Amino acid sequence: QRRARVRQFELAKHSAECESKFLRLSRRFVLTAVGDVNTYALFAEQSRLLISASGKAGLLLPTGIATDDNTKQFFGNLVVRGSLASLVGYENEAFIFPAVHHAFKFCELVISGSGNEGPADLVFLCRHFEEVREQRRHFQLLPAEFALLNPNTLTCPIFRTTSDAELTKKIYRQVPVLVNHKTSTNEWQVSFLRMVDMASDSALFVTKPHSGLVRLYE
Repeated sequence: QRRARVRQFELAKHSAECESKFLRLSRRFVLTAVGDVNTYALFAEQSRLLISASGKAGLLLPTGIATDDNTKQFFGNLVVRGSLASLVGYENEAFIFPAVHHAFKFCELVISGSGNEGPADLVFLCRHFEEVREQRRHFQLLPAEFALLNPNTLTCPIFRTTSDAELTKKIYRQVPVLVNHKTSTNEWQVSFLRMVDMASDSALFVTKPHSGLVRLYE
């Protein structure tokens, strides 16, 4: 019985790897068939491909479509081309979907086929539908403002209120990000160093006090 389960696992793993490889090599999903391929991201890209120049699509998706690293190329493309009309993000804490875990986050994403939508209207962290009507929760971002706040990824920043968004934009106009990888600028002269690794540097540690040594607190 154990061998049968192992075999079943190996077949499932092989099938998943083959499906991912097929999707990547098909070149149909050039923006979403990356990393750990997720079908919701493929669905979003396919939906966009089907929109006419005068059409729009409203999709119900995990919020990760706008915030995750694996979908940054797709979302960034929506931003750059002006195809992002609106996004309303929800938390499932009030069990809008009773059978789904309470911490799950999903969104209503509206995209257009023609682009040039102007500023995108955004709302996040809603637990009840009536909260979407609260104007203080809405904030707008132009493509240039996405690049201002998240220049390296063009993913979507999350704010609870209009005031939060406006304050953050004002700060970012005055203070640059630590490192801008797209322009190769490092105005803060920041460098990163991993000083001590508890695993690979374990041979350097001494377990008893001794002169010339200092304590390490984890």
